[in-house]
Amino acid sequence: MNTESGRRQKTASGRRRRVPWLVPGILVLSLCFPLPATSPFAGEESKSDWQREWERTVKAAEAEGQLVIYSLSEVGEVFLRSGFQKRFPKIKLVSVTARGVELVSRIMAERRAEKFLADLANLGNTSPYRLYQAKALDPITSAFLLPEVSDGSKWWQGKHHTIDPESKYIFVFVGAPLYLVGYNSNLVNPKELKSYWDLLNPKWKGKIVAFDPRAGGFAATRDRFFYHHPDLGPQFLKRLFGEMDLTLYRQYPQGEDWLASGKFFLCLCRHQSISEAKNQGLPVDLADPMLFKEGVGVESRAKTLVLMNKSPHPNAAKVFINWFLSKEGQSDFQKISTKYVDAGGEGSLRTDIPKDDIPLRNRLLPGIRYIPQWAPEMFDMKPIEKAIDEGLSQAGKK
Repeated sequence: MNTESGRRQKTASGRRRRVPWLVPGILVLSLCFPLPATSPFAGEESKSDWQREWERTVKAAEAEGQLVIYSLSEVGEVFLRSGFQKRFPKIKLVSVTARGVELVSRIMAERRAEKFLADLANLGNTSPYRLYQAKALDPITSAFLLPEVSDGSKWWQGKHHTIDPESKYIFVFVGAPLYLVGYNSNLVNPKELKSYWDLLNPKWKGKIVAFDPRAGGFAATRDRFFYHHPDLGPQFLKRLFGEMDLTLYRQYPQGEDWLASGKFFLCLCRHQSISEAKNQGLPVDLADPMLFKEGVGVESRAKTLVLMNKSPHPNAAKVFINWFLSKEGQSDFQKISTKYVDAGGEGSLRTDIPKDDIPLRNRLLPGIRYIPQWAPEMFDMKPIEKAIDEGLSQAGKK
């Protein structure tokens, strides 16, 4: 073998020996520094199905140019001040605000006139259930495009939370302890209250003011908790409204004002009104629900989201749903809620978001017996109303 031929063979042999080291090196680099899906160097073929669908939907939403949300007032304010408009500047966000029952009446009247104006709605708890029963909704879960939104493991108890029996129409995105009892801090030692049955102590007869159950809103949540709790039930409701000579009111903050003045000792009224009165320096406070042996109810604080069927801007609705329920959107909601929600901030049910900016009283803590108040069977108010009516009739107040 001549010298030149030997050199060529050695060189080729050297190349063959070095090639096996080259492939693992490339693999390591590609794993450590992957190209982002949106990189201009990433070809269309490298994108997953959901990425292509998401980009198509965003483009179509920008062409629609608008999104209309019917909402409760404080939540509508949060929507408008959210980062959605900054993230998607070509989609104008319009919020129509009122009470839930008023918005439902408006939606149904519009639909009877063949007008379909709302894309999404935040209406509380009972009101969206009426829309579900009227078959005015599309499954909100059908709009989930982002994997982090579809993944239920990112949420409290490792699942998505919904109100409807089919678990796909009325999405619950906030969970907070249910405060049911306010008290005059000059007249009541809250340590006297260890069970909700203590509200039936004769010493409180004629000294309790309560938001009227026929006015809905907070009262519906309160009475659902009492009625469906296995340790309380319809008998508790009948006795509460039949034996305790309750004074009922329908306009906030009338009951809270009476409580602060000392006219009443206890108030079965919404936590926001009590918190506002306390912040004003009035002698009122909320009984910590952890004081009661029956456990702590968890309410949605009226933070639910539904997708209207025959939506005029279906792609914009999908974009908002996915952004809002993402980690970014829910973090944004939490931050803004500390300024614009009565309770001083409410925690998302997403568990991958820190809750440091949420008041301790509004957080769900480990080791507590929590009882969610959005099971579908709870939303039939007829048996609850019947138990209350029997109590009021007994008291001569019906």
